[in-house]
Parts: sequence; C-alpha cells; structure tokens
Amino acid sequence: MSEVPEIKPLKKTEKLEILKKQLEELENEEDDEEQEEPVVLEKQKKEKPEKVDKRKIQEKSDKQKQQFENMRKAREAKIAENKKLKAQLAKQEKEELEKKIVEKAIKVKKKQIKKQQVLDEISSEEEIIVKKKEKPAVKKSVENITVKFIPFM
Repeated sequence: MSEVPEIKPLKKTEKLEILKKQLEELENEEDDEEQEEPVVLEKQKKEKPEKVDKRKIQEKSDKQKQQFENMRKAREAKIAENKKLKAQLAKQEKEELEKKIVEKAIKVKKKQIKKQQVLDEISSEEEIIVKKKEKPAVKKSVENITVKFIPFM
C-alpha cells in the first residue's frame, strides 16, 4: 500500500502566503506571453439606433385644407348652438322652479289668511259657552286592612 501524506488544515496566514505566491507566478507568466484583452467586469450598454419614421409625410392638397377648415367651422358652429340650447333649457327650468315656488307661497298665504279669519270670527263673538262634562265622582272605598306580622323562628 502506498502511503498517503496526511493533510493538515492551513492557517489563514499560510493560506494568504500561498495565494500571494500563486498571484506572482501568474503575473510573471502574463509578462512572458502576449498581452490579452483586459477583463471587463461591467456590462457594456448596447447602443440603440435612432428610430426612423418610415411613413412618408405628404402635404395636404388645397382641397383637403379647404375641407378641413369647413369642418372646423361647422364643428365650432355646432358647439355654439349646443351652448345656446343648454342655456335656454337651464333658463326654462329656472323659470318653472320659480313659478312653482310662487304658487306654493300663494297657497301658504291663503291658508294663513283663512286661519286668521276663523280666529277673528271667534274673537268677535261675545261669549262662547263651553260646558264641560262632569265626570261621575269615583267613590273610593277604604276597607279595613289588617296586617299580621309573623315572627321568624
């Protein structure tokens, strides 16, 4: 059987020394060989090409421009007409509401006048005789109540 050398765990300082030696060896090897491209740790950003508008921009003809202006004017006229209609409707609703309020106020005033007339008629009469019904007298019957005390035992 072949003898296997025992592997002992290394201390931090020993590990550090070994790593330094390996680094020096690698640096020496690089000097001897051709120099390679340096390793880049950061990712390079890809450049995006500018977007090109593939549509052809055509000039509008005089007829198209004229049609556009006519449609714009028609639209403005329609908007103005709708504003007038809304204003008229709002005005009519306001007038109807005021009319209802006035009618209600007239009804309330008439009721007040009628109540006042009734009160005036009552006060103008000389005397109002109000007879109260006499309630029959309730006879209270008191019975002799005897109270007996029973002593606790």
